[in-house]
Amino acid sequence: MNFKNNYQKKRFGQHWLVNKKILEKIKEVAELNENDYILEIGPGRGALTSKLLDSEIRKLHAIELDKDLIDFLNDKFKNNEKFSLQQGDILSTSLDSFNNRITKVVANIPYNITGPILDIFVGRLGLIRDYNYKKIIFLMQKDVVDRILSKEGSTNAGALSVRMQLLSKIKKICDVDPSSFSPPPKVFSSLVVFEPFKKELRLNITSEKYIDKLLRVAFNSRRKMLRNTLNSILSNDEINELSESSSICFNLRPQDLSINQWINLADNYIKIKK
Repeated sequence: MNFKNNYQKKRFGQHWLVNKKILEKIKEVAELNENDYILEIGPGRGALTSKLLDSEIRKLHAIELDKDLIDFLNDKFKNNEKFSLQQGDILSTSLDSFNNRITKVVANIPYNITGPILDIFVGRLGLIRDYNYKKIIFLMQKDVVDRILSKEGSTNAGALSVRMQLLSKIKKICDVDPSSFSPPPKVFSSLVVFEPFKKELRLNITSEKYIDKLLRVAFNSRRKMLRNTLNSILSNDEINELSESSSICFNLRPQDLSINQWINLADNYIKIKK
């Protein structure tokens, strides 16, 4: 099959990375070594796959949703013993058989599945999964990356930024112009690296669960003051008690709280509810 530039399918959100400098940058920030077992999500025509395989890695396993690309990829890399491929949707594909061997995850994420992808690979508050990814290198929509990295007081700050920063060390490498893709998307992208915290560096599970609960309630109405959103789960007396014990003014809006304040709020909320 002849895969021309106009082959991409809109339903898959296909925007293939063609900028050679960005392809090299991804390989560079991955810091590949002979012990690496790479999971590549959505290899497309294999431009990035070729770069990753041209290194000392032990293994690269790719998962591609588009059935029409499977034969093309298998033929392209048929002589590379480090390459393996399966057809499937990453949102429903089981990784159990090899997940504990994966050291790094690389993907140009379709914008329409960014949230679920982050949930699967970076993680979720209150849930410890049995894997040990050292690095997750994603090309993502710039707006989402900016939200993830936002600090308190920013209009971009939200539940996503608090969750991701509690789960992982995060570094934005660079922004990527739409012209770096074929066809060009309508928005800018960013190359970002996540280094998920090991279990021993995370908060205890109970604290994480309550932080997540408070985030969901508070950011459900982000324009409202905390006392006007938390009253759905707390009485007036409890709100006053929690504000005093946590030393947090409940006239603030959720985006005004720092991560440490969210931790403090959850810890004191647990004490009140005991």
